[in-house]
Amino acid sequence: MTAGVTMAKSSVRYSTTRTAVARPGPAERALVILTTFVLLHPLPIAWFQTKTQFVEQEGNFTLLAVQLMLMLMAVARVVGDLDWWLLAYRLDQTLFAFVGLAFASYFWSADPGATLRQAIMFGAVTLYGVYLVLRFPLVEILQLFAVMFVISAMVNLAFVIAMPIYAIDNGLWDGVFFQKNALGFSALIGVPTLIVAGRTNARARFVFYGTVPVLFVLLLGSQSKTMLVATLASVLLLFIFRLFRGRRTLRGAVLLSLAAMSVFTAAVATANIVVLAEWLDKDITLTGRIPLWESLIPLIVERPLTGWGYRATFGDYFSPVHEVLVQADWKPTHAHNAVLQIWLEMGVFGVMLFVITFVRAVARGLQVVNIVPGIVGLWPLMFLSSTLLISITESGISYSRPGWLLYVVAVLSVAHVVRTPRSAPAGGTDGDRGFRVGAMAGTDGDISIVPASTVTGPAGRGDTPDLGDLLDAQPPS
Repeated sequence: MTAGVTMAKSSVRYSTTRTAVARPGPAERALVILTTFVLLHPLPIAWFQTKTQFVEQEGNFTLLAVQLMLMLMAVARVVGDLDWWLLAYRLDQTLFAFVGLAFASYFWSADPGATLRQAIMFGAVTLYGVYLVLRFPLVEILQLFAVMFVISAMVNLAFVIAMPIYAIDNGLWDGVFFQKNALGFSALIGVPTLIVAGRTNARARFVFYGTVPVLFVLLLGSQSKTMLVATLASVLLLFIFRLFRGRRTLRGAVLLSLAAMSVFTAAVATANIVVLAEWLDKDITLTGRIPLWESLIPLIVERPLTGWGYRATFGDYFSPVHEVLVQADWKPTHAHNAVLQIWLEMGVFGVMLFVITFVRAVARGLQVVNIVPGIVGLWPLMFLSSTLLISITESGISYSRPGWLLYVVAVLSVAHVVRTPRSAPAGGTDGDRGFRVGAMAGTDGDISIVPASTVTGPAGRGDTPDLGDLLDAQPPS
């Protein structure tokens, strides 16, 4: 094992001068499942409260402390390897600039304490997403998430059946989430993940596929029709993208699908199509969203460049939206639109950073579909597409920790593949392991990162591989 590490645009060389963390073991994988579960759910002690007794978890210090501790335990595994963190930063600098702006907004925030607290969690989730990309191939990340969704589905179904007093509110299922849209969102991100994981893991296929209808039952019980439409659309997109993969019409199919999704959701939001609004059981203003959006515009005009600070706009009656709270018949906790939410909090610069990151990720996702074989290569583009759908009538993935985590994984994964030189097109089938992004996953013995002598590139040559070769090559066992 010789030669130093040189990260150039054309090739990457490896040496023993740097020591990698050993390959992830069962304990580390179990920690990933536990951490993602805690990011998605309230703590178990809160499951046995009714909705009226439940204290809003965003302000629950114990929950934040547990989430932060679990994420830091994982990030500590790779925190000392600066080269790979720099590599992750260079993959998409606008993503990290967006997170940095959230921290910077502390200095002009309407509620500096809330901004700092939430920005720390936002940054921690981002670092945790980087950790996952550095340590695991995308296919394994999705399989670990799938295990978490299986556990989540069983817990929520058990509470609905055995303890409805805690899991059902006025006929609407919310499981252990205390909010129907939260249960619906877990199905939105869980169903496609389970489908992909089931396709790539024959041993657990029955369990993963069997959990999909359970999530749909929970989704139907929640009566969150916005999330139902988004979930069905995400599954449909998975098959559309697979159908057009490898064809020149792929880009057109994706753009047409995204446009159709946007128009459909916008039609729902504005209720211009009466029949559609009636089918979704929405009032003409989409449960008050349009009056809410109209009342938020003056706040944006007041601070168009900087916003009011990350997560500092919505709060009590002394927050920037106090006039909105007085005028509204309900107490909104967010803007119910991703662009408005980001503009309110981080100004026009925040909107620009997010849009640039999203559009570039979609463009890279299109390339990845043709580079990475199997269904795993379709997941990032599908997830980004569903992100667009929920961003129109909800506050988007930047307001959800598990959603933002998956977004970071999707953005960095496609950037890693596209920006890595590859000596040959990827081949294979859906059964391939695919998406070998876990660049820091070492071997069972604590040795350097996959030495050149142990890897043969996809073209079958035995010379020093570039990073693209390592995406396809099995590490030594």
